[in-house]
Amino acid sequence: MQLSSLSKLNNESTMVCDYFPIVDSTQFMYKVLKFQGVDTMSTNVISMDDFKAELNERIELGYTVTGFNLEPVSSKVIQLVY
Repeated sequence: MQLSSLSKLNNESTMVCDYFPIVDSTQFMYKVLKFQGVDTMSTNVISMDDFKAELNERIELGYTVTGFNLEPVSSKVIQLVY
């Protein structure tokens, strides 16, 4: 899933949160936080409980669902990030 906060000035994305499923895991998601949709600020592996809580919180703050990341990320890719 992808959530974006939109600028009130020009209606463009200012912060983008991408959440990806992880291969062979139903308990965790891979999160990528980007500034203005380009510069990666951080990457994390988060629990499904944290994922659900973050979705609700960000949507309440006005974030918009702007995409769906259905392709699972390999744990090998995540190990390269850390």
